[in-house]
Amino acid sequence: MASLRPPTFLDLSGREWRITARWQVWVLIVLALGLAVVAALAAAYINPYVGLGLGAAPLILFGGVVVAPRRELYPYVILLLALFVPFSLPTGRDSRLVLSLVFTMLAFVLMVLRAITVERQWPFGKSVVNAPIIAWAVVTIVALLWSMAFRDPAVFVAPSFPFVQSASAVVMIMLPFAFMATAHYLRTERHLKILVGIFIIAGLIGLVPRFDLFKLPVNIGGMFNMWIIALAAGLALFHRGLTILQRGALAALAGAYVVWGVILHVTWMAGWLPGMLALAIMIVNRSKFAAILTVLLVALVLVASLASVDQIIANENAESGSTRLMAWAVNWSITKDHLLFGTGPAGYAAYYMTYIPRNAMATHSNYIDILAETGLIGFAIYLWMFATIALLGFRLCWRLRGRGDFLQALANAAFAGSIACIVIMAFGDWVIPFAYTQTIMGFDYCVYNWIFMGTLVVIDRLVPPGSGPQSAPALSTVPGRA
Repeated sequence: MASLRPPTFLDLSGREWRITARWQVWVLIVLALGLAVVAALAAAYINPYVGLGLGAAPLILFGGVVVAPRRELYPYVILLLALFVPFSLPTGRDSRLVLSLVFTMLAFVLMVLRAITVERQWPFGKSVVNAPIIAWAVVTIVALLWSMAFRDPAVFVAPSFPFVQSASAVVMIMLPFAFMATAHYLRTERHLKILVGIFIIAGLIGLVPRFDLFKLPVNIGGMFNMWIIALAAGLALFHRGLTILQRGALAALAGAYVVWGVILHVTWMAGWLPGMLALAIMIVNRSKFAAILTVLLVALVLVASLASVDQIIANENAESGSTRLMAWAVNWSITKDHLLFGTGPAGYAAYYMTYIPRNAMATHSNYIDILAETGLIGFAIYLWMFATIALLGFRLCWRLRGRGDFLQALANAAFAGSIACIVIMAFGDWVIPFAYTQTIMGFDYCVYNWIFMGTLVVIDRLVPPGSGPQSAPALSTVPGRA
């Protein structure tokens, strides 16, 4: 006998969904369209912020019904918002709140509440990266409170400065949380393929604004180029299950971004060095013979464009050889007196404006910023975190060698991208944005790094030790095969 229980509104699981799917979908569509019309009228005749709030209601409804219970969707939503949603919320300051950061914070709150009230256990699985990331979150909070409690009495603090420091601390914690969400919420190879597919599509769309054809709403800032090169070239180099046409298309996509950087914008070293470094690491892992040929080819290109090489050297000498080193020396004049927990997130800016306003210069280095903001303790934890990620990637590349599948390709791409991040952090703040240069809006493109580094943990879980041809070598051994 059929159940007489009435269908539950918006119950998306099991038999109820099949019975009520048609009317539920139509109700959602009508509701979304109605709210969109009301939002447009409110924005035009009442207040733009009221319109924005009403316009966001369908997304909030969708998120509450579909996304919130399915944590495996969190990394996708963060990535999609960062890539394709240019809207942001006002904060009353110069920097705005990007939606990718808003959703990451909401996901974090939901995770904490669920862990406390429902699961009553640690919300993430086991991983060697857990300890340094937790330690990093703790030291960031401690550095924030320490900087407020023990700030030099003479330092002038603007009314907005506590907000800037708190927002910076949130970004410094939420970026590693995006890593954790990717690492522990994505459970299958299919999940990883969807994640990579989203970014490859973004890379195809990104060619349009990258080559100045016309503007499209895709965020190509930060290390976007590097990750497209790493992912596309990694699949082309290692995934033997792809057809020749597919591998050729991926190689062409990576090549287009290499051409943009190395040929069309060669004088901007930070724009092409990370991608070329990631590509070189993957080529070495794939074939030492191919690596030798690549080195010879690059040498020929450089010899053929000596004028460009001279310009690169001149630019780097002007920036890194004098201005950047001077900025680091200025920063040390403040940091040396705050070595334990630093001056707090974005904290040294207040010291600059008080003591050396005429010599205040951005460091353009994540390492210098982290040392200044969190002291020696935070700096050591930061190095521990990235050393753990790099070692995990190194061991995965060795463990998966010879498989010729998607997981080997992604492991090599994520490892190469992680090493590129470690290198470029010395010359930029594209991994953790500084509040007064990239602003908290830099979360949008900085999160790319953390999401794809997080895939290493997923692969490590899918292919446990002992699954590969051999166990991991000593660190002095270079992974790869001839």
